[in-house]
Amino acid sequence: MDGAMVTGRMSPEKKSSGNAVLEKFGLNASQAINFMYDRLVSEQDASFLTNSPTTSEDWESAAKFVDALAPAKPLATRFDSMSRAEIKMDRARAKGLV
Repeated sequence: MDGAMVTGRMSPEKKSSGNAVLEKFGLNASQAINFMYDRLVSEQDASFLTNSPTTSEDWESAAKFVDALAPAKPLATRFDSMSRAEIKMDRARAKGLV
């Protein structure tokens, strides 16, 4: 998929721990970020990122958001059966570098 890159800074430990959780749900960081941006765009609101739930309605809304992050089944990609080296080679070919 062609698109813009989003870069974020965090500790290596946080990244590793977060990726482990995402992997349990068949997701990667790019997919999680895309889900978050989908919500930002559809709701035109970022308060779910900055406000801690305080009321039962807030908690229900937060739970619905978390539940919506994980698709019913893991998303399939053409890279699923490739090794990291094969993925890198495929991407280099696509860019005309090989």
